[in-house]
Amino acid sequence: MVRTKEEIEKEILIFLNKSSSKKADPSDPYWGTKPGIACALGTSKDNIPRVTPIDFYNDGLTLWMTGDPGEKLATIRSNPNVSVGIFSPVDRSKENRSIMLKGKASLVIKRKQEAIYMEVITKLGILDMFKKAIRSGVIEKRPDLGIPPGEDFETQLDKLMNIITMIKVEPEIIALLIIQPDGTGERLVWGKEG
Repeated sequence: MVRTKEEIEKEILIFLNKSSSKKADPSDPYWGTKPGIACALGTSKDNIPRVTPIDFYNDGLTLWMTGDPGEKLATIRSNPNVSVGIFSPVDRSKENRSIMLKGKASLVIKRKQEAIYMEVITKLGILDMFKKAIRSGVIEKRPDLGIPPGEDFETQLDKLMNIITMIKVEPEIIALLIIQPDGTGERLVWGKEG
């Protein structure tokens, strides 16, 4: 059966919406987000590939991830071409779905794009997660972030938001593989163009 671009996009969105991390119920006592499955973010710098397991959030077909200062951010600055693999452990007794995405990554930094940064972290529940991480003492257990213990809440929050960069991945091609328990399958390909 041949599917239209709209039908393929709908199938991809069903998988992304089910799999991504999401804004949590406000009554969640600890984190502001409900974890989904992690993705594998593939980057490359100077012909050296790198894969980072990382939580992702989706806003339609656009993926968002958080990044603290490190190699993946430097790699994306050098080469914005990325690939993303999203998959669950294989269980041959039921339908299995996975995504392979190729796209462009950009970095959204609070100091440079505050309005967009705040809109995204609020919409996705990441701001609530930051606040709960500070209130619960998790941030003080992360000396690698460079936020000294004992600072007031607002100062810690501001420092954390200035440390954490949002990674935005805009897809160019998405392949959704659907494998049935009997071994039959379907590969649906969505392209930004056409």
